[in-house]
Amino acid sequence: MPIYNSLMSQPIFTISGLRGVVGKTLFDETVRKYAAAYGKFLGGGTLVIGRDTRPSSEAIAQSAEEGLKETGCQVVDLGVCPTPTVVHSVRTHQSQIKGGLMITASHNPLEWNGIKFVISPGRFLLPEEFESFRIFLGKADLPGAATPSSREPLAENRKPICPIENHLQAILMNPLFKDVKGNNLRIGIDAVNGAAAIIADKLLQEFGCEVVKINCTPERLKKEGFPHRPEPTAENTTELAELVKKEKLDAGFAYDPDGDRFSCIDNNGNPLGEEATICLACLFLLQFGAASQKPIVVVNLSTTQAVEDICHRFGAKVERAPVGEVWVVKRMLECGAILGGEGNGGVILPEINLTRDGLVASAIVLGLLSRTKKRLSEIRQEIPRYFIAKSTITLEHFNPESLIAGFSWRSIDQSDGLRMTGDGWWFHIRKSNTEPLIRVVCEAKDPAQAKLIIEKVGGRLRSLG
Repeated sequence: MPIYNSLMSQPIFTISGLRGVVGKTLFDETVRKYAAAYGKFLGGGTLVIGRDTRPSSEAIAQSAEEGLKETGCQVVDLGVCPTPTVVHSVRTHQSQIKGGLMITASHNPLEWNGIKFVISPGRFLLPEEFESFRIFLGKADLPGAATPSSREPLAENRKPICPIENHLQAILMNPLFKDVKGNNLRIGIDAVNGAAAIIADKLLQEFGCEVVKINCTPERLKKEGFPHRPEPTAENTTELAELVKKEKLDAGFAYDPDGDRFSCIDNNGNPLGEEATICLACLFLLQFGAASQKPIVVVNLSTTQAVEDICHRFGAKVERAPVGEVWVVKRMLECGAILGGEGNGGVILPEINLTRDGLVASAIVLGLLSRTKKRLSEIRQEIPRYFIAKSTITLEHFNPESLIAGFSWRSIDQSDGLRMTGDGWWFHIRKSNTEPLIRVVCEAKDPAQAKLIIEKVGGRLRSLG
């Protein structure tokens, strides 16, 4: 996997959080500075810290704790747990907890790490909050005493009543999943030796499934690195697919390193791909959970057209937001959406968590299997078939106007880079929130057309570079 440090002298700090290469662009002092500034930005009080299983995460968590304490904050160490568990902990203890830090670089290569910033009532910073924090960070006088909190603090370093167990119970006891039964279902899981390894099997077993695990040993990361590229894409889940076929399992569940993204393998060993995850969530929620007459689903601009097709079938409305889960969450809050997500395997169910949650996505797939009495290979046939092509280009900036000519388009959206829609196709070009790259996504009914369009777009971008 490439290290993108050649384009960087500083860590990347965007609405998606802080990320950098440990020892090259991300140092202990960097972490302390950002953590201290965040504690002061929130006005002190009690914050939680969770971390993924990367070898560098424990030391970075310690530096973050030092930074928070330098500005008068109290710290509750949640230890290793998925990102959605940290967010849920802040949500369920918001009367005592001001926010939290999740130490993770999500899907980035192992040498990367970073911080995701959580705020009460249990979500990441919205765009306007992030901008306020960014400005504050540039002006903060650190270290120094934080403004005293008016909230009742927890005892220092005491864990809020079992964060993992609370997260599990919030899913298991939700009316959407209360009668879901996994009896006789055999599910394989691949947690890429990440944070989901400590919770995913517990959830499935609570539903009554038999679990067969691979890559669920976090200790192996230090010596061996990730067993495969960590994003739960179809190309990266071949080992899980082979396990499903070999063991004749009912499904395979794949997670990314911090447990907020999810994809699955059907009973024939065929990967559905990460784009299918939000489609499965739409199928489940709109059949078994939608209470409003015109439910709203929010996805980002790079998510498959299949979401619109499914929602149209059930009379639901789709709204699109810029890429980045905080943009999706912002729009969800504004319009009262029952569901949100992204085509990267992220599902946001606001009843439980205002963040992408791989555990919730797992429960949704089990719910479909349980309530429809169908096999996953049958359920996948209900998802309209499109073909997506993706590429990344090492280019820091591009001019959307220079790309518009030459395409017979029907609509254009420039709220996040450039999204053009044509007859049976669309493409989206945008600057990455987490790496110094330009991302290009194209979708069409015909795979040859998708490939042709992305090659045309990529060629134009490279000529600009």
